[in-house]
Parts: sequence; structure tokens; C-alpha cells
Amino acid sequence: MSNSLMHWLLLPTRLSLWTLSLVYYIVVYGTAGLTACLVLIRIAWTGLKDPYGTFQWTVRKKPPACLQDPELGDHAFLKGRSSGLRFHYVTKGDHKKPLMLFLHGFPENWYSWRHQLLEFSGDFHTVALDLRGCGASDAPVRLEDYLLEALLYDIRDTVDQLGHTSCILVGHDWGGMLAWHFALERPDMVQLLIVMNAPHPASWLDAVLRRPSQLLRSGHACFFQLPLLPEFVLSLEDFKLVRSLFCGKNVGIRNRSRRLTESQLEGYLYPLSQPGGLTAPLNYFRSLLSNTLYKHQDVAVPCMLIWGEADNILVEGMSGGTRPYVRGPVTIHTIPECSHWVQQDQPEIVNKLIWDFVLDKDVIKHYR
Repeated sequence: MSNSLMHWLLLPTRLSLWTLSLVYYIVVYGTAGLTACLVLIRIAWTGLKDPYGTFQWTVRKKPPACLQDPELGDHAFLKGRSSGLRFHYVTKGDHKKPLMLFLHGFPENWYSWRHQLLEFSGDFHTVALDLRGCGASDAPVRLEDYLLEALLYDIRDTVDQLGHTSCILVGHDWGGMLAWHFALERPDMVQLLIVMNAPHPASWLDAVLRRPSQLLRSGHACFFQLPLLPEFVLSLEDFKLVRSLFCGKNVGIRNRSRRLTESQLEGYLYPLSQPGGLTAPLNYFRSLLSNTLYKHQDVAVPCMLIWGEADNILVEGMSGGTRPYVRGPVTIHTIPECSHWVQQDQPEIVNKLIWDFVLDKDVIKHYR
């Protein structure tokens, strides 16, 4: 078959992909522009009323006590073989037992897994990692340092450096998105996959393209595509927006008994308040959201998706859209009246669901 004929046969497919990418960019950056206008109007209003309070933030000098609590585990560092970066992690449990690796989301760090470190360390080598650019891990400054391939190498290197060949991989938010991708790329290194409030990448893209209006529910992710402005906005009023993410009435933790204390909240604000502390975490959105054509591959490892039903941050209804993209055993649980911060909001329920999943005889038989 001649090259010219092949060119014409592939032309409809190429045009479809080009159109899909164009629509995606229009939706994402159109939403970013709209969100930016609304944010700037709010800043102007609050700045006129209280300029001193609005345009001030504090760089925290010392980490709060909660980040140094010895009951949660031992602090350690490892060096990524692929990147040369130094990664901070907290570990609890016997390193000879199976590895359970936790990946946090935005704007969190290892501390978001404190309840799970305590719960599972008796039977597993539990490790809560500070992802690159977050917490006490190294934070490269270039946007290209946060490309998906580099982030997946970080997970592979972590498992290797910890002395394991595979793990039970647990992720939330962006950590959950990375967990999905890692299970797609390296199923040999994932015994079980547990994801919380993060849809399969293909189901997320499908949901946005079918109903672009729902992207407004994730307007923050589009807004974060813009340079510099998001860092400035998140810092205003001493990180008021970050505080509201965890503690706000609409998006914050709903379980009254699990709402963050001021010290616990400082556990997240401390690293974000450092110079450049917001740019690296935001680069996850800038890099990963720019990958328009996610691989529509099926996840082959046994997986469980846990979804806080009262999540007002991610697109509504994406939890159920994951099932068509999973080839192995899949379990989907929704937790009523639970926010986006599911493992902190309802840790008892989440821990029970994890126990049921990892001890399920059919699941164990499959991955063995």
C-alpha cells in the first residue's frame, strides 16, 4: 500500500484526534479564564475592604508537632535512581512484610495517611511517601520535571529502594491518578490497587468531553494551568483558600470528629508556605492535565475504588465510570456524607473496606 493511500485512509482518524484535542484545550483554558476573572473580582473586593489582611501570608519557621509524632512511624529518605532526587517518607511496620505504599494528593503530604499507617502497620510494611515537590521531598523547578513518565519512575524507584518487587498501591486525588497510571504501565509491580476519589484517567476525560459543563466543578484544576496567579491567590489571607479546602463548609471534611485541628492544618500549610512551596504541587496539574489523550487501556490488576459521595471538588458521577476500564476484579464503594478527603474524613470505614479487599480470598487468588 502506498504512503499516499495510507495518508488518506488515516486522515479521518487524525482529524478526529485533532478535533478532540482542540475541544479539550478550549474547554480547559476557557474554564481557566472564566475562573481567573471570578477570582480577580473577589480579590479586588476583599483587597479594598481589608488590604493588609488580604495581601499577607506567613512563612512557617518550624514544622508543627503533628509532623514529628513518633507514633505515626519513622522518618527516612531515599534517593531516586532515575531522577537523583531525594524523597522523604514515613514508614511503620516490618520491612520484611508486604509493602503497602500510599500516594497523597493536593495540597497534602504524607500526613494525610496517618490513620492508615497506624491501622495496617501490624500486617504490612506501610510507607507514606512525599511525592516529588511535596512535603520534605526534593522539588525541581522545571515544569518538565513533572511529566507523567518521571512521576511513574519515582514510584518504581521507591518500591525498588525499599527492597520490594511489588506492592499494594494506595492513592488519593492526584496520588490516585498516578496509581491508575502506574498500574497501567507496570502491572507486574502492583499486587492490588486501591484508589480514593480519583477516577480512571479515561473515564475522567470521557466525562469532561461528554458534559463540558461539569468541568466547572473542577474549575480549580483548570485555573491552576495559569502561571503565577494560582500561587498568588492560594497564598492570600495567609492561605485562606487552602484552609477552606480542608475546613470549608462545602468542600471540607464533614465528619465533625475528624475535622482538622489548627496544628494538623499547619501540617499541610508548613511546606506550602516555604518559598516555592506551592509551585511544585501545582505543576502536577499543569503537567498532567495537559496530557489530552490519555491511554484508554484496561487495568488488569484487582482494584478497589472508594469514593466520598459528598465530593464537591471532582466531577460528579465519575466513580461509576471507572468500571468499563478495569479488566480484573473491581470493587466500587461510595461513602455517604463523606467529602473528597475520604481517608481522613471516614478513616474507620475506609480502613474496613481496605481490610475486606486485601483479605478477600478471590482477590488474593487472582493476584497470586
